[in-house]
Amino acid sequence: MISIDDKKKNFAQIVDGRVVDDSERVEVSIKGSISGFKATIEAIKPGFPFSTTLYIETDVLGEGQKEALFSITVTPRVAKGLSGIIGKLLLLDAREAPTGSKIFDNEFIATSNNEAICQRFINYPGVAEKIRTLSRYCGFRELHIQGGKGLVLVIPNSFDSISYDKVKASFHELGELAQILFDF
Repeated sequence: MISIDDKKKNFAQIVDGRVVDDSERVEVSIKGSISGFKATIEAIKPGFPFSTTLYIETDVLGEGQKEALFSITVTPRVAKGLSGIIGKLLLLDAREAPTGSKIFDNEFIATSNNEAICQRFINYPGVAEKIRTLSRYCGFRELHIQGGKGLVLVIPNSFDSISYDKVKASFHELGELAQILFDF
């Protein structure tokens, strides 16, 4: 079995970065870059029940905005099909806002502080497919999209159980999604 320190070093290669000592806040912190954007892998603790979080910052121009231009949170649907209909009746997915894409809306719940921008961004070419691909690769719990700030992906696996390939594929898709967000 590979040690946590060796795993950190291996994962640092994914983001062309280095392991950072931020032990006051988190036990796992790896910083680097993906597609020209700052990238970070973090976990509060490497073991169960703590998840792994991937960050990509799109504020490469150094504008340093305090507030995000818009904020979208994407979560996978818990219940689909008939149980999804019953769940809607029982208000289990009460906060959802339709994005205008039936395929996307059947698989995910998107909440936003600006519904018009949310619909425009989700229906932007390639975005919905990238989110679906991310869901297949890593089975994420939450994807936070913040205009002018970046992306945050919460993967339910602990750092010690997550695979190198899963993180590499997820960062590849996140990098492409970050480029779309930057151009948006």
